[in-house]
Amino acid sequence: MNFPPRLSIFRLILILLITILLRQELSAAQTTQETPYITTANTELRKGPGAQYKVIQMIPQDVKINVVSKEGSWLRVKSKYGRETGYVDGRYARPIATPIASTPSSTVGAFVTTGEVNLREGPGTKYKVLRKIPKGTKINVIRIDGNWLRVESKTGNPSGYIDKRFARKLP
Repeated sequence: MNFPPRLSIFRLILILLITILLRQELSAAQTTQETPYITTANTELRKGPGAQYKVIQMIPQDVKINVVSKEGSWLRVKSKYGRETGYVDGRYARPIATPIASTPSSTVGAFVTTGEVNLREGPGTKYKVLRKIPKGTKINVIRIDGNWLRVESKTGNPSGYIDKRFARKLP
């Protein structure tokens, strides 16, 4: 009757394998891919992904944040200092821009405005409006910053940013 000791060894090996696999799975779940973003306005860090959640703290404009995931239009932010994680509205943060040299050529060049649009000092509605650009105006885009197009004038007008929803790429 050597059967019970073999069964015990088999159970021990099975338990060890399950323990190893569970640890690997847990370790992989805890490792998150962090993406650097920057806040484009003063924004609220909230306990959950929505305006109905309690505000944890205010994050000032132009602060680097580490985004670990997205839930709808909300970004889950991991604290750099071990504090509580929270959520910011994705409208008030953008991925940190890649260098201009790596901007694909399909995203720069000649565009036309599809409606009257405000030319702003920076990439966001919090920036001062420099002037209005009429619908149908040909514009020169040199870079895209999130949902904003960096526009440069060839005729000496001020350069600035417009909301990319109000422009389309010319062929």
